[in-house]
Amino acid sequence: MENLVLRPERPSEYRKMEEIVRDSFWDKYCPGCSEHLVVHNMRNSDTIIPELCLAAEENGVLAGGIWYAKASIRRGESEYPVLTMGPVCVKPERQANGIGAALIRKTLSLAAGKYPAVIIYGNPAYYARFGFRPASDFGITDPEGNPCPAILICTMSDNIPSGAFDEGSVYHVTPDQVKSFDETFPPRRKHYRSGQLFFAPPTPPPEDPLLYASWDLHRQAEKVLRDSGVLEAWESIGGKIRGVGSFRSGLMMKHRDIDLHIYTDHLEAARSLDALRSVIASGNTVGFSYVNGAQTDEHCLEWHLRLKDEPGNEWKIDMIQILAGTRYDGVMEDVAEAVRAAAADPEIRKRILSLKNECPDDLNICGIEFYKAVIADGVTSWRQFLAWRKNNPPESLMNWKPE
Repeated sequence: MENLVLRPERPSEYRKMEEIVRDSFWDKYCPGCSEHLVVHNMRNSDTIIPELCLAAEENGVLAGGIWYAKASIRRGESEYPVLTMGPVCVKPERQANGIGAALIRKTLSLAAGKYPAVIIYGNPAYYARFGFRPASDFGITDPEGNPCPAILICTMSDNIPSGAFDEGSVYHVTPDQVKSFDETFPPRRKHYRSGQLFFAPPTPPPEDPLLYASWDLHRQAEKVLRDSGVLEAWESIGGKIRGVGSFRSGLMMKHRDIDLHIYTDHLEAARSLDALRSVIASGNTVGFSYVNGAQTDEHCLEWHLRLKDEPGNEWKIDMIQILAGTRYDGVMEDVAEAVRAAAADPEIRKRILSLKNECPDDLNICGIEFYKAVIADGVTSWRQFLAWRKNNPPESLMNWKPE
């Protein structure tokens, strides 16, 4: 760091700061990012804390920034005011030079004695150096009432109450809002990264029973995948893991199936099998199968795993290993992302989940059938869906994705 100045951001540089936020977070947690819109919305919100929103200027050039907003700990009908911090951003080419750390330390010192605590979602290993501790030590949970290792607290007073952390609505933006705002910036290609697999903004559980069932199943799926050892196995041979299907689109219902695509530079069945050996030998694994399609035009190896979770439920993890750069690279990911965006409409989401829920367990229907029927053709009931299927065989949907 040379000639680093930390100062309040100026209205004349708001747009430039949003560009830096966009560059800093692009493809980090999801294809593209939404943090630049969060910052934009903050400035029009009464929750922002202007005196703690600083710009980092290095040698007279903007290099990063930090933002704070009001948040709360909810306990029954009561709310206890706290602060939340973020985003914190640094230009990609200036990262790992201490600028972000300087912003955090400076603003925490400014907040000390004026606010009771700062609560964030973050990496415990990183934020411990700034005085953050697990919020669960104070009985603070996520909005659903569950302990969350990523919720951290930096206390600035005594007697912090227990309760559920609520970061506030300013941090919640919809895909349509992000898309509209992003269109005001120069076009930029989005990419799928392994690190995005579990990213989802924290949201309270839906009140609607159908939506809750899907939401809860997805949370279970994430835990199963984290505990399975599958991710570490593929990453040990350089595999890039991407979620597809209902797991990626957030439309799981009834079936405990997780679909993954794994991209590698070579298709070596023996090497992949060796990487998966400890997973296969686990006491939780109840079945395993393999199909070699390396010499077909699909250039893939199929690995199918059946395992049980702690409550004893059986799950399927279907892993399609694809040769990077071949014709199917990214195809299903693009479809899943487009379906995910379309299903952000609550009515569309509920129709899709309702059809999936009504589907008999012994009837094998591809997810893409539900999605096209509802999103493109306006199907609203099981009877309509059965009639629709007669004129839309699955093979006719291979190249469809929502506009």
